[in-house]
Amino acid sequence: MAGSYTGPPSHRLRGRENELRLLADALGEARARRGACLLLSGGPGRGKTSLLEHTRAMAGDFTVLYAGGVPDESDLAFAGLQRLLRPVEPVADRMAEDRRDLLRRTLGGGAVADADRFAFYTGVLELLTLAAQEEPLLLCVDDTDRLDGPSLDSLAFVARRLTGTPVAAVFAAHGGHDKPTGARLPSSVDEPTPDALIPGVTEHIVEPLPERAIHDVITDHAPVAVGSAVRTALVAAAHGNPAAVLGFLRCLTDGQLLGNDPLPETLRLDGRLRADLLTPYTELAEPTRHLLLLAALSREPRAHVILAAGAGDQDPAPTIADLEPAEERGLVRVDGDAIVFTDPLLREAIAQGSAAGRLRAAHRELAAVVDAEHAPVDFALHTSSGTGSPDTGLAAAVAEAALHAKRLEGSLAASLTYERAAGLTPESDERACRLTSAAYESYVAGRSDRAARLLGRARPLAVSDRRRATVDLIDAQLYMRGGNAIDAADRLLAAGRDLMPHDHTLALRAFVRAADSASLAGDPVRFGRITDLALPLVRPDSSPSTRLIGAYLEGCAVSFRGDYVRSTPLLRSVNALAAEIDKPSELIWAGVTGLRLGDAPYVRSVTSRAVEVARVRVETANVPAALGFLVFSEFWSGRFPSAAGTALTGLRVARECGQSVWATQHLASLAMIAAIQGDVETCRIRAKAVAAQAGENSLGLASALAAWAQAVLELSRGNAADAFFRLRALAHAGPGHGHPTMRLLTAPHFVEAATRMGETDWAHTSLAGYRRWAEAVDSPGVLALAARCSGLLACGDEAADHFENALALHRACGDDDVEHARTQLLFGAFLRRARLPGRAREHLYNALESFERFGARLWVRQTRAELRAIGTSERGPDPSATSELTAQQQQIARLVAEGATNREVAAHMFISPRTVEHHLRGIFRKLNIRSRVDLARLFN
Repeated sequence: MAGSYTGPPSHRLRGRENELRLLADALGEARARRGACLLLSGGPGRGKTSLLEHTRAMAGDFTVLYAGGVPDESDLAFAGLQRLLRPVEPVADRMAEDRRDLLRRTLGGGAVADADRFAFYTGVLELLTLAAQEEPLLLCVDDTDRLDGPSLDSLAFVARRLTGTPVAAVFAAHGGHDKPTGARLPSSVDEPTPDALIPGVTEHIVEPLPERAIHDVITDHAPVAVGSAVRTALVAAAHGNPAAVLGFLRCLTDGQLLGNDPLPETLRLDGRLRADLLTPYTELAEPTRHLLLLAALSREPRAHVILAAGAGDQDPAPTIADLEPAEERGLVRVDGDAIVFTDPLLREAIAQGSAAGRLRAAHRELAAVVDAEHAPVDFALHTSSGTGSPDTGLAAAVAEAALHAKRLEGSLAASLTYERAAGLTPESDERACRLTSAAYESYVAGRSDRAARLLGRARPLAVSDRRRATVDLIDAQLYMRGGNAIDAADRLLAAGRDLMPHDHTLALRAFVRAADSASLAGDPVRFGRITDLALPLVRPDSSPSTRLIGAYLEGCAVSFRGDYVRSTPLLRSVNALAAEIDKPSELIWAGVTGLRLGDAPYVRSVTSRAVEVARVRVETANVPAALGFLVFSEFWSGRFPSAAGTALTGLRVARECGQSVWATQHLASLAMIAAIQGDVETCRIRAKAVAAQAGENSLGLASALAAWAQAVLELSRGNAADAFFRLRALAHAGPGHGHPTMRLLTAPHFVEAATRMGETDWAHTSLAGYRRWAEAVDSPGVLALAARCSGLLACGDEAADHFENALALHRACGDDDVEHARTQLLFGAFLRRARLPGRAREHLYNALESFERFGARLWVRQTRAELRAIGTSERGPDPSATSELTAQQQQIARLVAEGATNREVAAHMFISPRTVEHHLRGIFRKLNIRSRVDLARLFN
């Protein structure tokens, strides 16, 4: 086939920049009459043909000859070469008569004498050179490995001799194949070696695409906007193969792509891709193919298991030597006891290309040798797939394996195993029980969509009241993470009441989840009613977990009523009980009590532990909540890189798990971080988004946090009136719009705003409630803020004493850097107004150093204004001090001076961002500077 191609390709080739550069270079060499040749090799479906098409499209000034290998013609000598050269056969009229006749006779007859082979090869080269006299020539040969042997020999000879010609040759071939052995000619001087398809030609391996490129392919070709979870599944299943993902897009419905309908359990490979993958497999002997089938059906194939399963009644039994032909063809690699498929898609192709009866028999063979205790998921898979009908005994064995699966691999593995047990269960109510267990474990694993589908299958089968109530409980728990908080509280409360006659433990879990929803809504009255129903279920001899729940509910309910003296011992007992429990939910509740006790270090410790335990157990559903409370303890201690990272991670995980409630909460935290750092536009955008989402789902906690963030922003901008009115509105906001805990925590900012506005009555009232809490919990950080508020409301020496007391308490706390710096700013401003510039200067400099380290730009501006008001010049960098830096500090200082962020420095030096932040504090202190700008000036 010949022609010129001037149009651009219809779709951009994603992730193939390196290959496109090589192809462009080859065309450039041909235009410069230097000649070029390139072999693209790799597994089926990786886009070699698309690369050839792209090359043809870009070769607008070339004559293009194109041909591809055809298996049906692999035994016809010179068939491929004849198809390639046919468009330029008339050029042969310009050749010498003997060369022309030999060329036409060989291509027409399919044979050449040994003595004439060299003359024939050189005749082909001459023909191509003549054809390229007027415009450069491009040879594109696809599926080169499927050409007949003589054609390949001829093209290999020519490709090695293109130097100095205006000809470019680009070949594409499947990797992992031996050289064609069709109608081969006897050996000659240019015989290719068995190790290379075309020796002497530059070979480039076309690797699988990176994940980002597969995402781009989906975006380019999907008929609808593909849902996030569906995208993740498609990318994982494609293993970097663009043909695979395009096949998935063609066979899925719009509903499945959008995420509205479930994906099939197995994504089917495109038929042509599957056939190409299976070509070398089908050429193997039956014993080898059978072992590969067993390996393909195993999640982590081990040689000793595969050989034991394949033995059966075989005589002789298979050995590891039976896998050698597959190793020689590059299909698998035996690494110790592990059998590794070089292309993961081959596993799917083997399974999908096998008959149902053979698959079932292979699963039975595997089930007979797999250990149910040590490989429970594999046991469940092979047992269920190898059985043709429900079986009570097998169902019980698989259900027992689910317990081991949870212990070994986590909740999702347990869910999959319970689902297989349900498929083997003949009795409907018991099947409903196992489907419900599968749904709960899927919910815990963060797979809410899957959990909902399993519940939908379980509900019609549930016969007993207990079973129906359990289904309702799990369904309500799913709803609480993504629905209206007040409605969720009511649904969970109803589920708890239905469970009380059957299971007190489950009923209590339903009540505490209902209370959690009420708390997210900011509804203390509902929380109290739920607590009254739950407490009778807790006894002195109950388990530590049950007693923790009881103390948590009662302590929070009493605290909501303002009885802090009575609530404090209850909340502290939660923390004591949490020390002996390693369950994510219980640790999260302990974190909540830590917040109500004003103990930020404890909150950080216990919620970090909750995140770690949840990740180890693969209980992903608990991660967004744990991170949500962890971030509270981070942003007030000045750990902004960590706080922002925590909130962003929580936002991502919440969205992946379908937990829109916690996604909103993390967005509110990000609004607060933006407020503290003075990022006005970002804070407002985030707060606006939170307000919309919180209003829809009655999320009083998130709504209050976003309002607080805006008030902090306005305070830092010097707009006390706006902050005052926002916080005053928050103090009166009802469920779904505010939260009693937020009203408590915002009191120091409300007092500051009210004092600036001259609204001292409001300030005194707010401080009175805050001081009662501070004295009851006896937290240095909380007491420091109460003392600061007293300083703002007092005058003269009394005010100074309160501020000094506040600073001493901040130092004792050591974990409230942001508020410590703000107290120094407020005290410095007070001292300036009291005409004590020397004392004011010390506090203002300390505040400025902290604010610059945090990146709190608006508070930096306020502090500098105070310093200018007392006529103080800013301290500048001392270049001579750089010699005092350690080698590591020197490296960090230079990277930061060049504009690197803490995370970038951490990645460069293989340390944590927190360690970078710690070193920066020391660097700033040693150099007598306060900001990254000063550091840049010093080193540049």
